Amino acid sequence: MKILLTNDDGYQSEGLRVLTEALVEAGHEIWVCAPNSERSAASHSMTLRNEIVITEYAQNRYYCSGTPADCILYASKGKIFPQSPDLVISGINHGYNISTDILYSGTVGAAREAALTGLRSMAVSCARDENGNFPFERAAAFVVENLAKFYPLTTSSCIININVPAKGNGKWKSGVLSYLDYHDAVQTKSEEQTRYFDTSAVRFGTSVVLSLKGGVTPVQRCETQSTDYQAVKDGFISVTALSILPPVYEQVQQQLDQLSQGGI
Repeated sequence: MKILLTNDDGYQSEGLRVLTEALVEAGHEIWVCAPNSERSAASHSMTLRNEIVITEYAQNRYYCSGTPADCILYASKGKIFPQSPDLVISGINHGYNISTDILYSGTVGAAREAALTGLRSMAVSCARDENGNFPFERAAAFVVENLAKFYPLTTSSCIININVPAKGNGKWKSGVLSYLDYHDAVQTKSEEQTRYFDTSAVRFGTSVVLSLKGGVTPVQRCETQSTDYQAVKDGFISVTALSILPPVYEQVQQQLDQLSQGGI
């Protein structure tokens, strides 16, 4: 199979390297077009008003000056590869892409762009353990072992999203997206121990350096055993089908239809 790889951590990331090696060893022809540096949380952003530079660093291996979605768009439309790939895999990402993460994720954004261009695609991510290590080899092995199962499920309207826990039980579970509340706080550079930032301290004409203070355990709004979050929390690899277009709330849509026709 001819597989195009990308990510949002950059072309030199360990996750991309491990996945490339595993797929090559399994007999697949691998192409790469990935960002020239980290583009985490780039979502589906694209470069519209500036030029894109794509540089070949090895045979059929390129890095791109744009976003993860740019990598896919220009790789597929720019004819830098001899033909269209059979599959696009985005990852392996350094960190989960579950729940609302998929809205911000450049990894998922690249997979989504691939589907929009008519290519089958998957996104793969994994978590860091308490020592800062990622299970890239285990995640790559899972992809190789299950590629034939998941490939037919990918379409131009659906991608497969895979998340691998740092310490797993060797099993995988399908699930739906969870709805997590993240309680990250904004902090000033000089007040890194302060949980909340007082915006009233900013005066006209002054500047302040801000950053997100992460590390807070998210809260799942609806406790259920069938979500991606619960799966990885319980040690399972989570496999989720993601629709390219957001779902429509039928009840609200029906009310809007009635309103537009003067029915309410």
